[in-house]
Amino acid sequence: MTLADVQRRVDSLPTLPEITTFVLSMLEDPASSAPDVTQVLVRDASLSSQILKLVNSAFYGLPQKVSDLTRAIALLGFGRIKTLVLSVSMLRLFRSLSGRRREEFSRFWMHSAVVAGLMRRMALRMEVKEPESAFVLGLVHDAGKLVFLGHFQEQHAAIVRLAEERRASFAAVEGSVFATTHAEVGAWMARGWGLPKELEEAIANHHGDRPWEAGKLAAALHFADHAAKMRGVACAGSCEEFRYDEAAWGAVGLPQEDYFEMMAAADSERALGEMVLRVSGAMDEGAL
Repeated sequence: MTLADVQRRVDSLPTLPEITTFVLSMLEDPASSAPDVTQVLVRDASLSSQILKLVNSAFYGLPQKVSDLTRAIALLGFGRIKTLVLSVSMLRLFRSLSGRRREEFSRFWMHSAVVAGLMRRMALRMEVKEPESAFVLGLVHDAGKLVFLGHFQEQHAAIVRLAEERRASFAAVEGSVFATTHAEVGAWMARGWGLPKELEEAIANHHGDRPWEAGKLAAALHFADHAAKMRGVACAGSCEEFRYDEAAWGAVGLPQEDYFEMMAAADSERALGEMVLRVSGAMDEGAL
């Protein structure tokens, strides 16, 4: 089963709704105001209500309930609101790709959400020009697995079974079933979504040999993926013994104390990922 076979099976890649991309572009425009963003966001009743639920969740611990979207945007700021809009919208998109394997999808989402959150935290420390790009990279780095899960369920199950039997990683055994990899499929998806070339390459190579040498974002991704797995947040089929090369942290370029802080931060990102799942209804019976 080659990449071309996968492409033929997947008729077209679902895209983010037009209103989501418009809101995201507004949130990047310094001339936009909270009322401007609200006027667009309220056109999607489901998205705006989910954002309000997340803002009022225990995760943010606001002293009183916020019922006004404009005030919520002003309180959290454009950066955090952008992250929430991306999270909810990407969750919708991922569900359309994943088929109806509820438990495996939930594991995929939680891993992706933790990696994405850690990527954003590190990008801010690393003074990356667009930290939300790092967040997106974290969210979609394993998206190729969703194509396997949604369109090749028997083969996906075989990979997971082999990984469990061999105590190996998904990436280590997928070549026994496919003539392509989830990283290669994910890079094709990133290209189809029009993501920057740097993100596409990081996805394509995130299971390669010493992937952190490809650049700071690739190094951050390697660490975030490791940290999530070390905290017990992994996709189905991640059965390997987790090892981390300290040289990879050197490539990230942050001080050693940040290493331990980011490892601990994985728990907070897991709590937010669970909250997004809950608010979106994805944890309800039959939602997937």
